[in-house]
Amino acid sequence: MENGYYITEGPPTVYSNGIREVVIRIPLTNLLTETDGPVRFWKPPLNGKRTTPAFIPLVVKAISEIKKIDVESVAQQIIKNFEEFFSVKLN
Repeated sequence: MENGYYITEGPPTVYSNGIREVVIRIPLTNLLTETDGPVRFWKPPLNGKRTTPAFIPLVVKAISEIKKIDVESVAQQIIKNFEEFFSVKLN
């Protein structure tokens, strides 16, 4: 993190205790989200579903719960991280 690297987290954040432990340790300023696919998941709540970008809100919600930060703040920071990483402005 001190080198400015970003970590991406995908749908397993919703159910994986190991991934959730990683999210706890990563500063929000170093997190990005992704769909982790295309794959099918076999664990609830994604059981049997193929990944799509529609899963991103679930990932953001899981991050907000893990970090105990409101969803809107998490979403805004991840958008900011995206803009910085890709040198683009979305708004």
